[in-house]
Amino acid sequence: MKRYLKWVFKEYYFKHWTNALNLIATFFGLFLAIYVPGPVIEEYQYYNAPLVVCIGMFIATYGFFFGMLLYPLQFYPKK
Repeated sequence: MKRYLKWVFKEYYFKHWTNALNLIATFFGLFLAIYVPGPVIEEYQYYNAPLVVCIGMFIATYGFFFGMLLYPLQFYPKK
């Protein structure tokens, strides 16, 4: 794990500017995963939003976050 974290921060994220955007998108996904559920649950409880829409929001938000978090694994050199 230590070797992976060293690789991902030294050789992957900061080697090219598009990979740095991936890091920024990961932080944005973390922000969304923390912030968005509260207003969506409130919308469901008090304003009759459909349950399917709320479930879809959770799938989209956490899917985006975990996808961005795990994206560098496909480029990790396996030795």
